[in-house]
Amino acid sequence: MKSRLAVFVVVAAAAVLLLGGVCGRKLYPPEFVSVPNSVYAGDTAWVRLATSGRGYDLVRYVVNWDDVTDTTPPLGLLDTATVWHIYTAAPDTKYVGAAVYAPDDPQGIRWAAHQPVVVVEAGGSHAPVIDTAALAQVIGVRGAPTFFIVKAHDPNGDSVRLEFDWGATETTTAYFASPCSVTVGHVFTQAETAVVITSAQDIRGATSLPDTVLVPVCTAGGVKWYWQDSEGGGFSTSPLVYEDGEDERVCGSSYGDSRFYSLSVSGRRVKRTEYALAGQAAFCEATQHIIVGGDGRLHALKLSLQQAWDWSDGDSVHLAWGAPAIRDDRICIPREDGSLWCFIDSFDHGVRVATFAAGAGIVDAPVIDADGNIYFGTDSGYLCKVGPELDTLFWRTRLIARGEIYSPIVDYDGTIYCSSESSRIYAIDPMIGTQLWNTATDGEPLRLAAGHTAIFVGTSLGVMYSISPTTGTINWQKSLAPGNSFNTSPIVAANGYVYIQDDNDVLYALNQADGTQIWTCDCNYYLPGGGRSGNSQRPRKLGLFDYDPNPSITSTGDIIVVGQAALFCVAGYPTSPLDPLAPWPKWQCDLHNTGYVGGGK
Repeated sequence: MKSRLAVFVVVAAAAVLLLGGVCGRKLYPPEFVSVPNSVYAGDTAWVRLATSGRGYDLVRYVVNWDDVTDTTPPLGLLDTATVWHIYTAAPDTKYVGAAVYAPDDPQGIRWAAHQPVVVVEAGGSHAPVIDTAALAQVIGVRGAPTFFIVKAHDPNGDSVRLEFDWGATETTTAYFASPCSVTVGHVFTQAETAVVITSAQDIRGATSLPDTVLVPVCTAGGVKWYWQDSEGGGFSTSPLVYEDGEDERVCGSSYGDSRFYSLSVSGRRVKRTEYALAGQAAFCEATQHIIVGGDGRLHALKLSLQQAWDWSDGDSVHLAWGAPAIRDDRICIPREDGSLWCFIDSFDHGVRVATFAAGAGIVDAPVIDADGNIYFGTDSGYLCKVGPELDTLFWRTRLIARGEIYSPIVDYDGTIYCSSESSRIYAIDPMIGTQLWNTATDGEPLRLAAGHTAIFVGTSLGVMYSISPTTGTINWQKSLAPGNSFNTSPIVAANGYVYIQDDNDVLYALNQADGTQIWTCDCNYYLPGGGRSGNSQRPRKLGLFDYDPNPSITSTGDIIVVGQAALFCVAGYPTSPLDPLAPWPKWQCDLHNTGYVGGGK
């Protein structure tokens, strides 16, 4: 038999009438303060004892468990003793007896009546059961909460006490009604394969078999948090990253309820507009305004998301705005009727400067070079350059006979790169609009980014390219996601990595030099149940509105992925934010989405 002894000073046993030595010494048999009616074999049976008397300072208790006897150390007369024992044979009925005596008078022992204890077989239909213990995500991220989903029940309907052993002497305990489904978070402080052991115990001490989960904890490549709007969706627009004086924040229009949201980069402090506002956003650092087009009106929001001003021509209130580009306090923004508009962002109102009729649908977002000139592609195969005041069309180059021209970006030397629906990438002379080179790709190359020595792009057939900006030569190509598409712009990071997101919300981290895959993060596996919501697939064509929102990156190197069911923050590298030396490292160039080669952050 296995038996151990534990004694605790708890409470006074009883009031004692102290008469000194006048009436002599008296010791009464002990009383069971508590004793279990039943216990499972292999579990702990506890009894608590107290006595009373006079003329004694110290006493010792004896517990006869029916298969072994325990004796306590000396305790004060008024103390309560707690003693425990483990029965190993079942089924059985044991009779527990208890006695008390003075250490200096072992012959004066006083016995109490025996109490029956039923010993039941362990496990089977009696002990609680851990039904499921699993990670709620694929991997853990060091320094960020890692979440576990545990389901447990007790066959007898008792409440269960769940214990999580995280290793390194760390444990968490919580009580729940049976059955229960619990999500518990823990922060691991080391990159390792952590061992997490979960067990459940009922109110009578019966313990389940332990369940062990091995947790790969990494420094990057896992989802730190995700966010969904009130309808269970994420963003419908490319996120804008900015600072409001207290937090770095991520903002954009939502997929489900069409509100405009601003979240701290921790994902916890959330603001939103009380009205629908579903346009792309850019940040005007000169006025500290968030510029959003959307519902026929052009909006300027303060950092609090209160409206600074809005503008409408009154005649075309149903024409929506595209993505703005911003240089200083000048806003250049396309409209769905094929026009391009220029505004001055004042502190309390917007001033329209000019309008330019493109004569075709404008695709995606315009961009601005160092001199303020504006470039945009059209849905009729043209790339165009107009002056800062929209009063001069410098050139209009037809690159394909029909179809869309995508993603113009600007190099530091002024060279324009763009792509087309005919699966080609082009380098364009900014002075006269002629082609310097063009390169064919496997699939449509929708959006470009430029690093120090390469143009990066993913295609509609899941192929990633690195292309020389001077010659158009392919440095490397990788078929990463056969059957899926890369519809968004890559992100060029300062540590030599490039990130790209496919249309199933998998984020890839690649080495810029040779395309070696560093890691992947399937963001949707971090959602409850590891699945996707009912949101439909987004279209591949860009147009002015129909496009996948692009990912972004925080100043601390975490990647913001706009998924179909949620907005995700994937752990990156604190020393590797957006590459400040790359000419065009992400969609619309910078964290402020200015689309200006010389501005923003």
